[in-house]
Amino acid sequence: MELIQGRNYFVSVTDTVLRETKIKSSKALNHLLLGDWMRYLGEQSASKAKMRCRGCTGWVDKKHFSDKRLLEINFIDIGQGDGCHIVTPDDQIILVDAGEGNNMHRFLSWRYNLRKMKVVGVDGISSNDAGTRNPIDIDHIVISHPDKDHYYGFKQIFENHKLKPLKIYHNGIVERPIVKAEQDPDLRYYSNDDLGGYANQDAEHYVWDVIHNNADMHSIIVKYNATSKNYLSTLRAARENNKSVKFASLNKSLNSSLSGTGEFMPGFEDDKSLKMKVLGPLTENVSFKGKIKPALMRLGAEGVTKNGHSVILQAQIGKLKVMLGGDLNTQSEDYLLKHYGDTNKIVSELEERLYELQAKGNNTTPDERHEIAQLETEINAIIAKARPHFEVDVTKACHHGSHHFSETFLRTLNPIATVISSGDGESYSHPRPDALGSIGKYGRGIRPLIFSTELARSTNEFCEVFKYFELLKDYEKRIAEAPNVAAKKKIEKEMQQKKDRNVAVYGMITLRTDGEKTILAQKLEAPRKLSEKWDIHELQFNPNTGAMEYLRSAKAH
Repeated sequence: MELIQGRNYFVSVTDTVLRETKIKSSKALNHLLLGDWMRYLGEQSASKAKMRCRGCTGWVDKKHFSDKRLLEINFIDIGQGDGCHIVTPDDQIILVDAGEGNNMHRFLSWRYNLRKMKVVGVDGISSNDAGTRNPIDIDHIVISHPDKDHYYGFKQIFENHKLKPLKIYHNGIVERPIVKAEQDPDLRYYSNDDLGGYANQDAEHYVWDVIHNNADMHSIIVKYNATSKNYLSTLRAARENNKSVKFASLNKSLNSSLSGTGEFMPGFEDDKSLKMKVLGPLTENVSFKGKIKPALMRLGAEGVTKNGHSVILQAQIGKLKVMLGGDLNTQSEDYLLKHYGDTNKIVSELEERLYELQAKGNNTTPDERHEIAQLETEINAIIAKARPHFEVDVTKACHHGSHHFSETFLRTLNPIATVISSGDGESYSHPRPDALGSIGKYGRGIRPLIFSTELARSTNEFCEVFKYFELLKDYEKRIAEAPNVAAKKKIEKEMQQKKDRNVAVYGMITLRTDGEKTILAQKLEAPRKLSEKWDIHELQFNPNTGAMEYLRSAKAH
């Protein structure tokens, strides 16, 4: 491979070391991962090349990088909630949820150096200033469902005009106020109208006012331009940032192509190298008052319905499949398994009866033992039919490791690795002990992997890491003693950059893959040395089994 000065290259091995000089034994400057970006600085020896990477300049073995960008998926430690940052092989940016606070915004500030970036019209920058550039495009944004710990972190992102949202996908449920004059006596509304009302068909209730297309979403944002509802105010911030932002619901229709975007997220169809299949939510065509609309079945109470109809994305590149499933719960998993498992049974009820009978142990009657065998056969048949749709290698745990899950659904996923996103200061005790046990029990392979953003950090956000608290106190002292406003602002920017980096480094689980070779890694809070900063776990496609496998011999310090 001929190296060209100024061109970008990417680490092509599990990990490598950036060294101070061409000599192999020279001082280590940084520990690099599969997929890490590097820029060639124009100098090389027979075996090494001079590179800029991770804020350092040094030398890398030429056998350890190529010009091929990999897929990168970062599960950000946003505290309690979900937030996922994806960079595609063709350098598109995808955000799937952003938590409730500002950690995703801080991660983006660190990743794209936003605090130093100059954009005309932002922070007093004019067209006469040197070094200006256009805002960074956020190509695709997915809001899995309108729960605050998944979407509200986008508000600060949308309010930052150094970033430009281009396309926003959602599940169609839009919380908005409904004034009394608009209420239809034949259409039942909740007391606070968060879901927009629901209609009846065939003794089932459906969320009726589902928003599917771009025009309807822009219309509803304009119509309720004064509402303080958090979800609409977040979407309004996106529209104020970019009047041309495009909205669309992501769902799979059980009846036709009438609703949503189809089976794949636009731009990531079956003929693309990176596919993004949409497995849920499932819409049904509902007839009400002479109209037929794609609606979402009411799965239970308002919160259950919102969570249960989360957008479910299955990303595939090469041999690797990854699932992102929002806050699925037992009710939604029952509903999904009825469709994908081709059954009219409610799986959680089958499970409950099976466990009840199994608890009798040796005291079961012959009829009960026969029923146990029938129940096991039914459940196994459902798994066999649903697994081709849902089986993945890596999954983001639904609902932060909540106890609201179906063991049968976990068995259909059959993942090698599961990533749990949860935080401190919450009243749910996520991840729950039974969720952790079940995830391990129903994982694939001899040693299923469980990653946790909360455990990877092991401390509250912005708490003592390498005497982090003392460092912030020192910043505060320097700000108080600064001789003028300009000096104060400079120190404040340094402090915010330090906070940004802390979010980006500790707690994040990163996945890198070319579709066959895959690593999942987390930063060691106390690295042994500069050449050993990451805990790395490797997956590799085994052609003999036709499946991804965890390499127990991978470098996992």
